[in-house]
Amino acid sequence: MKAAPSAPLHAPAYGAFLARGFLAWLLIAALETLHGIARTLWLSPLLGDELARRVAVPGGVLIVFLVAWLTVRWIGARSTARLLAVGALWLLLMVGFDIVLAQSLGFSWERILADFDPRRGGLLGFGMATMLVMPWLAARLRGLR
Repeated sequence: MKAAPSAPLHAPAYGAFLARGFLAWLLIAALETLHGIARTLWLSPLLGDELARRVAVPGGVLIVFLVAWLTVRWIGARSTARLLAVGALWLLLMVGFDIVLAQSLGFSWERILADFDPRRGGLLGFGMATMLVMPWLAARLRGLR
């Protein structure tokens, strides 16, 4: 009887990449929250809230990329499907987090949805969509994929 092949020592157990992806997302959520606070305190008074939200999107994308860059090896997802699964996890968690946070701050559904609607100047949907591919992109650029 032939023994099942074992996983490489550096690869996390099956499914552990999602748990590690979740932990990386917690870092993203914390940094994005600080980014939002900084935008509100310093950028909004200078540019107005609507323009400040639009201008801050590239900074948010950069935060996600940097966390992906720093954690992708540790997360351990190597296949395109697993890297995209981590990205999908990040996207779903961040959209949920953003909505819950906005509601807890008293924002209306109209205001929340406007942030995601490019016809109304909202770029948050584009920024959030980049989360889907960031783990794959970071792995690709680091030579892991």
